[in-house]
Amino acid sequence: MRRALIEEKLPLALVNAASSREKHLRHGHISTMHLWWARRPLSMARTVVLASLVPDPGPAKRTRLLADIGNAAPFAAISHAAVVEPLRKSLKAAWPDRTPKVLDCFAGGGAIPLEAARLGCDTTAVDINPVAHLIQKCVLEYPARYGKADEPDGPNLVEEFRTWADWVSVQADARLESVLPRAKEGNRAAVYFWARTVPCADPGCARTIPLISSRKLADSTRNRVRVDYDISEDRVELRVAEGAPADGSDWKLGTKTSRGSQVTVTCPACGTARPDKELRSYAREHGFGNYLYAVLDIEFSGVRVYREPTEEDRDAIARADALVEDLDDYPDGTSAVPDELITRSQYRRYPNLTYGIDTWSRMFTPRQRLVLAVLAQTVRAAHEAMLENGMDEGRACALATYLGLAVDRIVDYNSSFVTWVPSGEFVTHTFPQQSVRMAWDFCEIDPLSGGPGNWTGAVNWISQSLSHCVVATAGNPSRVQRANAQHLPFEDGEFDAVIIDPPYYDAFQYGDLSDFFYVWLKRSLGHLYPELFATSLTPKKAEVIQNRADTKSAEYISRTEFEQRLQRALDEVTRVVRDDGIVSLVFAHTDSTAWEHLLRGLRDAGLIVTTSWPMQSEREGRSTDNKGSVLASSVVLVCRKVVAAEEGYFDDVVRELDARIAERLAVFDDMKLSGADYFVSAIGPAFEVFARYSRVVRLSGEEVDVEQLMVLARQAVARHATRALTGGESLQALDDRSLLYLTWRWAYDSQDIPADEAYMLCRAFDLSLDALTAPGGLMKKLGSGGAGYRLLGPDDRRHIPLGPRPSLVDVMHAACLLYDQGRRQELDALLGTTGGAAEPAFWALTTAVAELLPEGSRERILLLGLGGSREDLAERAAKYTPAFEELALFDSSTGNG
Repeated sequence: MRRALIEEKLPLALVNAASSREKHLRHGHISTMHLWWARRPLSMARTVVLASLVPDPGPAKRTRLLADIGNAAPFAAISHAAVVEPLRKSLKAAWPDRTPKVLDCFAGGGAIPLEAARLGCDTTAVDINPVAHLIQKCVLEYPARYGKADEPDGPNLVEEFRTWADWVSVQADARLESVLPRAKEGNRAAVYFWARTVPCADPGCARTIPLISSRKLADSTRNRVRVDYDISEDRVELRVAEGAPADGSDWKLGTKTSRGSQVTVTCPACGTARPDKELRSYAREHGFGNYLYAVLDIEFSGVRVYREPTEEDRDAIARADALVEDLDDYPDGTSAVPDELITRSQYRRYPNLTYGIDTWSRMFTPRQRLVLAVLAQTVRAAHEAMLENGMDEGRACALATYLGLAVDRIVDYNSSFVTWVPSGEFVTHTFPQQSVRMAWDFCEIDPLSGGPGNWTGAVNWISQSLSHCVVATAGNPSRVQRANAQHLPFEDGEFDAVIIDPPYYDAFQYGDLSDFFYVWLKRSLGHLYPELFATSLTPKKAEVIQNRADTKSAEYISRTEFEQRLQRALDEVTRVVRDDGIVSLVFAHTDSTAWEHLLRGLRDAGLIVTTSWPMQSEREGRSTDNKGSVLASSVVLVCRKVVAAEEGYFDDVVRELDARIAERLAVFDDMKLSGADYFVSAIGPAFEVFARYSRVVRLSGEEVDVEQLMVLARQAVARHATRALTGGESLQALDDRSLLYLTWRWAYDSQDIPADEAYMLCRAFDLSLDALTAPGGLMKKLGSGGAGYRLLGPDDRRHIPLGPRPSLVDVMHAACLLYDQGRRQELDALLGTTGGAAEPAFWALTTAVAELLPEGSRERILLLGLGGSREDLAERAAKYTPAFEELALFDSSTGNG
């Protein structure tokens, strides 16, 4: 069987650089078609698809092929046919008799199948989620089917979309004119600033308090605007004022303060505080009030003017309150606004549930509901008008679907969880994380104005993405199918390659997150896709995830159940791929047990790992509420069906593993991986070695389990790292405790790490986690449950034990403190008695740790001071040989032994 290019070589540096940049790009990218979570970079997807399908041409021709892939890696490059065509030709040359068939059965936002279609593959995209399914139709099917006109002067899909989007805008504007008033100059307010309200907790005061996080409205190069408190007998009101406070008060603070998830509301009038528990209780029982306190007008010249609301503004809101109640239901009985209940067990995704905001409609103000409902109804009206104009039904359905996605963009930017950024004077959106954060003061936009998050902007973003997809999929529509990955509706061996990015345990709650959009898509597009919107919310019973629902709820999906579902999906992947086909699987998780289960799952499914690659997949600085389970890099595991495997002996496997990991990590070093990414990058090479054997046994006949194999991989990484850090010649003299300290500093700097990561790191050095957290240890357990661990530097340790054979890291820390305190005689005694001054490994450790620590670090300064005095210290220490008992226990808090 001829090896594929992906099993031999990739232009990793170029692809990763392009992927990293791509995560910051927007114009024309498919990410702007509609929000989806954990979408992979197109550069990464394109490379994996092509390299999985093209055989390795050998060293002579490989360089040209890798250069072609590298040239096409940047997002800006792939819009040029001359850049993509060499890749298509290479694929065609590899498959001269037929088109290769590619499946992604966890297609999500469509990145992997889009690149397969761009390259000319016969592509199938599958997802069980209705929202993802619609996104895939808009990315993969409709652009290819309707994007190019049949005749030279025929209709252009992008221009048609813009035309009908304008139609929707005009029709909606006419219906909403009375609730979105215009100023005398003819322009409309861009942003309305709201605060939720509660009464003061002191019955003697009882004033209504606006809940604001900050008094800042604008603090940018353009404007400095704030609000001040006006206190009356029954309420606290907010007054717009120019500039920073003249009285010196801190305008970053508002009436609401937070400490972690705990919120406190303080009355500006009497100073009484309402703690979080009471606030939640009040909100559930009585509900919050809403208070409009400021308005932003953007004049035709672009000047931004912040003002207080007028009576006309308040009258418009009152009219909206009445009109939204009069909206008619749809013919199938669906209400005009989404009155469906939010799944109560998903309060971790929707913290608003704990404050009594328990229906989707209550996540919006009445005017927001009216505006969104009118837009959704107008999309339906546009579809009817298209058909009345004689448009083909399929084309009309496609155009209406894009209009529905545009409404969803407004939904995202016009809920009561959209906040304001004073430093940039712009609105956020509802999903800055993989959850909806509770918002106390929030923004309402006028989507038909010229302000941020408006309809015109939504249409422009989708138009640019659609134009990209038209070019990428020209003449090659993908098969977009809604199905369960655990029971794929395909024949055995139907696909030449299956390329997937499966869910990672509880990292992303796709179904519950997408419910936010599903309930509005049901209003705008439900009549076009009745089978997709037959249920109240997205169907989740067959979703392959572990969720964070309340464990006692009916919706709860356990870790074990997730693993069983993923196993069934892997079994199906093995069934539908050809015997000589490739399965390329993207996985990114820091939990070592997740990797252990994946290895078992692949083995049980009959797949072996032949190669692996760490690839840039996440945007730097991204915001996530589950940082412990996602990485900056993903590992692409390249798998084939098991042909035959023999038993391996433990000692042989250890040597093979050490050599393979060292070989692969040397290739990966140019990626400048760090932290968990570096350890995870070694899992792929470890899988490659383990997969060659049906099982690994010791000479005694005892089988080595997967967890032990993962520890071996960690040990190999640690050995590779310490060789690089110390030059290798001092490696044997470094004790395990010192190796762990050096490796932590190298991999994580001074960051705390999750408990599982700390446990695996200790196991890699045959050290006890409990011993390392005992008095005198190197680590500190964080929290009563041991959720994480912190590495201790010399200043953090209350006492440093120095027994007859002390660890070099303990000697180093004690030396740092003695040096810092100017206790030179004791320092001489320490280095002389322990032999540290004459031990190259001690100085190698000191130098390596100093180089790893950031500039300005106190420990780094102390280590550099020690290293700079090496010759003098060695000379003095050689003359000092007291009895060892004098240094049996060094107490850093008192300086006494």
